[in-house]
Amino acid sequence: MKVSGIHAFEWQRLAGLLMLCSLVSSATVSTYLSADDKSQLITLFSSAAPYKDVITAYWSLRGLATLNSLPKDSSSVCQSLKSLPAESAEAIFCANEAAELVNCKLTATAVQTEALNAALTSKKVGSLYHAFLAMQRLKLKVDATQVNAALDEALKADDAPTSLGYSFLLAKALNMDLDKRHSLIEDVYAQADVVDGKYMQFEGGIYTTSLVVEGSYALAAAAKKAPTLKPDQVMQLANYLLSRRHVSKVRSASQMLAALTTLSSNKFFVPVAISLDKPGSTVGAKNKKIAVRVGTVNGESIGKVTLTADSGRHVADDAIVLSKEPLQVTSDPSVFELDFTTIKAPFGFYEVQITATPAKPDAKLVGLKGSIKFKVVTEITIDSVQLGVGEKDVIAPQTTKVVYPNKAKKLDADVHQKLYMSFYIKSAATSVAMKAHQVFVRMTHKVTGQEIAYVSTPDDGTKQYKFELNVGAKEKEFGSLSGVYEMALLVGDAIIQNPIEWTVAEVELSFTGQPSEESADSQYKPKPTIEHMFREPEKRPAAIVSNVFTILCIAPFVIMLLMWLKLGINVSNFPMSLSALGFHIGLTAIFFLYYLYWTQLNMFQTIQYLAMIGIPTFLCGNQLLSSIASKK
Repeated sequence: MKVSGIHAFEWQRLAGLLMLCSLVSSATVSTYLSADDKSQLITLFSSAAPYKDVITAYWSLRGLATLNSLPKDSSSVCQSLKSLPAESAEAIFCANEAAELVNCKLTATAVQTEALNAALTSKKVGSLYHAFLAMQRLKLKVDATQVNAALDEALKADDAPTSLGYSFLLAKALNMDLDKRHSLIEDVYAQADVVDGKYMQFEGGIYTTSLVVEGSYALAAAAKKAPTLKPDQVMQLANYLLSRRHVSKVRSASQMLAALTTLSSNKFFVPVAISLDKPGSTVGAKNKKIAVRVGTVNGESIGKVTLTADSGRHVADDAIVLSKEPLQVTSDPSVFELDFTTIKAPFGFYEVQITATPAKPDAKLVGLKGSIKFKVVTEITIDSVQLGVGEKDVIAPQTTKVVYPNKAKKLDADVHQKLYMSFYIKSAATSVAMKAHQVFVRMTHKVTGQEIAYVSTPDDGTKQYKFELNVGAKEKEFGSLSGVYEMALLVGDAIIQNPIEWTVAEVELSFTGQPSEESADSQYKPKPTIEHMFREPEKRPAAIVSNVFTILCIAPFVIMLLMWLKLGINVSNFPMSLSALGFHIGLTAIFFLYYLYWTQLNMFQTIQYLAMIGIPTFLCGNQLLSSIASKK
């Protein structure tokens, strides 16, 4: 006898395998879609109205329908859908699906029918999906076999995750070749990226990932076969979807919500979220219990379960503080409490491993082992405070005891002395000395408000904090500003419930130098503009030196001309050709250009003119030399 198309024995074997996988799954889900998250999504979807296009209207209404928050006045929405244009296959699909959500009837125009028929011949899977489902909704005649064949051709052209996601939904609607399409589920998840072993996503982001999740589960349900997924992958997909639950785009948010709803209610793999009931919950003197929620990623119950804290460790030193501790169920069957009244847990950060055990074994539940992280906080007090002023060369100056939170008597210190303070930070509940992450001593001038802070560090062994201020050595940091300073101790840490800002005493500091004219906030004011100064040119020689040098340079040329006149110039062999004239004229021009460079042109201007003169001079000179060589 068959059960839903699969032998009962096969179902039992599958159930056993899934239970085993749920126990060894390493990825866990530690958050869920809370009531606040759903409220934010409702606000996002509602803000899209009044609708300006049918696509936004569809995604908004679909999201509101998933959260059971559709607008009560559907007539105005219906009128809006009828008035908005819908010309593409996607727009027609969205308009009719949105109309269905608000019980509104739309009819197809001739133009829309033509557009849908044209989309059925497209090689884009998304267009095929939108056109086929729109025609089904409008009760138009469509050949499913032809659409199935077109889907095969479209997937040959594009088998990206988005296309495969649409193909899964279309295959379910066609109810054809379900086994063939189901085999592609493993292929599409092989294209996904895994980040930090915790998140699985596709290149298209939240929309594509959500579409593939919804499509693959829908196809698996139609084919009556579990999607080809490992439990770890299911948990990684859930983690990624939940990490993007605050997405601000209506389309992506609505598709993400649909995917989370699919993961929360299906027959194959339902990821279990084990998390703190309220993020940021802490254990302290006034609250000895930590609330843990177990349920689906949508925050829904998974039925009757028991929770056990397998182990709890102090993160700082790996000390185990609890083992096999049962959690107590509250009035909400999905919320359990871990009681720390009898558990000796020192302050700090903790990680507790938790196992959820359903009252009735359910093969589809995966991720029944999880962990929660929280902190045990404490109130603190300042103890054994010693404060004093002594000579700077003295190792242990004389001090007086100050009781927190009282203020000590006024102290005086000059450049030959040092200010000294030591103290312990202790837990108010246990009186155990502890270290804090942030411990500062702040000095604030009472008149100007100028302040300077110093870090106080503890002794590693005794955990005693010490602070020493060598007044003379720190004079520059104070800007030589003498006067009365308010000395305050600041203590803070993530595990401290009552951060401290305690005015310990007033100290009058006396410096020898003159105070700086800059105010305390001068470091935040704009600095003077830096103007670049070129190096000043070297001093030129006297004019008579330059003139004598110029005459000496010109003298050889003048002497040559005089000798030519005396001896006579033979120009009979001068070639009267264009190349000869061009070369000599160009050469003369180059010499003149050098003169201009010396007197008035800069380098860039000279290079520009030299290129203009040099090229024809080179060509003419080459031609002249060639003609002379040929004559010889």
